[in-house]
Amino acid sequence: MQHNQGQGGLFWTTASFIVWGLMPLFYQHLKGVEAMEIFAFRVLWSVPLMALLLWVTVTPARVFRLLLEPKTFFWLFLSTACISTSWYLNTWGVTHGQVLMVSLAFFLIPLINILIGVFYLKEKLNGLQKLAMGFCLIGFAYACLSLDAFPWLTIGIALAFGSYGLIKKQVKIDTLNGLTAEAILMVPFALFYLIGMAENTSYATDEGNTRLLLMLTAPMTILPLGLFAFGVKRMKNLSSIAVLQYLEPTLYFLLAVFVFKEAVDSDRLITFSLVWVGFILFTLDSLRRTRHLRRQRREGEVLAAAG
Repeated sequence: MQHNQGQGGLFWTTASFIVWGLMPLFYQHLKGVEAMEIFAFRVLWSVPLMALLLWVTVTPARVFRLLLEPKTFFWLFLSTACISTSWYLNTWGVTHGQVLMVSLAFFLIPLINILIGVFYLKEKLNGLQKLAMGFCLIGFAYACLSLDAFPWLTIGIALAFGSYGLIKKQVKIDTLNGLTAEAILMVPFALFYLIGMAENTSYATDEGNTRLLLMLTAPMTILPLGLFAFGVKRMKNLSSIAVLQYLEPTLYFLLAVFVFKEAVDSDRLITFSLVWVGFILFTLDSLRRTRHLRRQRREGEVLAAAG
């Protein structure tokens, strides 16, 4: 029974990353809409849907209690700023023909996490991590020097999402309650923008199916989140998530090249190749450490049973 639950968890978690990875196909239909407007409507309609998701998944709602705690509110406000930046830049990228650079950002996030660990958490790197970081840094430096424009989009997404992960470690809160709290904190800014724009929004003019598509941004946000929350609770081996998370940028890359026909010149190919080598090394190191911890846990259980 537990084995079947684990397999089911793997299926639903994999499905969540596939849906996230195919998201540019949806946002391509909103190319003429301002990224800030997409962001604002995504926030407004996400709040009631997240409340529904909390109820469906039988997750205890702790949102308002957490927002009333000054220290927790402070960290959630910072995490909201980071995830808002990531959402906005991601939306801007996929609606402005920059899916390739968004993909690169997600591949670079492990590098940002490692750097945060070294400089902020004072962690020490092993040999494989140093080699992986070296390849990623060379790839990133090559991109900065060789590409026509400075890769600010890639840097912005990677820094925002990397910082988001660090900040969320300061708050003991589950994914759904955390994102619901963050969405609530985004609401005033979303309303301020939409009220300021008045009748000048694409939603107001409703050209084509724009209004319907803007309404669908919320369920498109919630669907993969729900699949992830449902699946991760049933996963036996949580370390698999470290590998599964790269399905999203891989699908972004494949869509950019084969569907959206974004240019992949020799400079971009060299950049991605270097980053991919670093990513593979990161993954191997993660899997090796997971196996080591699992072996230690089994040995501990055997010794405890023997004693």
